[in-house]
Amino acid sequence: MSGLDLQFMVDILPDMLLAAWITLELSVLTILLSIALGVVLASWKILGGRLAGALIQAFVEFTRGVPQLVQISIIYFALPRVGIFLDEFWTGVTALTFVGAGYAIEIIRGAVESLDKGQRENALALGLSERQTLILVLYPQVVRRALPPLTNELANVIKASALLSVISVNELTKVANDLIFEYFVVIEVLIELTVLYILIIGSLLWLSSILERRARA
Repeated sequence: MSGLDLQFMVDILPDMLLAAWITLELSVLTILLSIALGVVLASWKILGGRLAGALIQAFVEFTRGVPQLVQISIIYFALPRVGIFLDEFWTGVTALTFVGAGYAIEIIRGAVESLDKGQRENALALGLSERQTLILVLYPQVVRRALPPLTNELANVIKASALLSVISVNELTKVANDLIFEYFVVIEVLIELTVLYILIIGSLLWLSSILERRARA
């Protein structure tokens, strides 16, 4: 730590912590909404017909194939054109939710298809509908299989929150850049930025490991 301006790091810590809190809010909302949207669309893809499957697959290919910065820009400029006016924070949440849902759909679908097909046939033979079979029989088992890859992809989505600085969301990266341009101090700001991102992503991975152990139990 020799040569670092420790007093400067202490002085900027409140601003960085506030930005970290905003990033954490973004992350939590994005994770919850991505999983919810992913489950709904994955269910529709599994239970729906060819048209539904094709539409959802097109959505998946778009979210996975188009750079995240481009998707954020499309959401930011397109929503007002159709009469939807959101502030920068909720625009960012919406964009990241679509990105996260695109990955969640394929992870959930793959986890369902990896299960023994005999379970579905037995459930249908007992009188359950396709929807009841999916929700009551298959999805409880999917949690254990889908959680690790889902966590990894959502962690990447959280990292992508740094791109929201381009639409002026006061998350960690934007505040860090503002501090660098204001004070012309780089290393100290980047150290705090790195540590705070590690804490946020590490917390997600730690929580995921707890949920995974409970699911196995």
